[in-house]
Amino acid sequence: MRDDTTKVVGSFLLGGVLGAAVALLYAPKSGRETRKDIADAGRRIKKSAIELADDTIEDMHDFAAGLREKAKDIIEHGADLSDKAKEEIVTALELGQKAIEKEKRKLAKALGL
Repeated sequence: MRDDTTKVVGSFLLGGVLGAAVALLYAPKSGRETRKDIADAGRRIKKSAIELADDTIEDMHDFAAGLREKAKDIIEHGADLSDKAKEEIVTALELGQKAIEKEKRKLAKALGL
């Protein structure tokens, strides 16, 4: 969603720059006034570009922080699953051992040992 917003803002700024350039070139002003207008437009564009870059950097920091939080949650959840899996394995082994002991007793009884 932020990518779409960034694209829209970037497109809007580019359209504004092109529109300003065309307006300046066709304006009935002297060379000095036109150069001043171009310089002013350049400063505004530079300021807008810096603000857009700052916003993008801030968005990237927020995105990275979100990824760190999600990774932390996944790791914690994975550790919980590992502990649970260990408990299930131990329980299964204990049940298997009990079943073996039971069958061993039956076999010993059947053989008269």
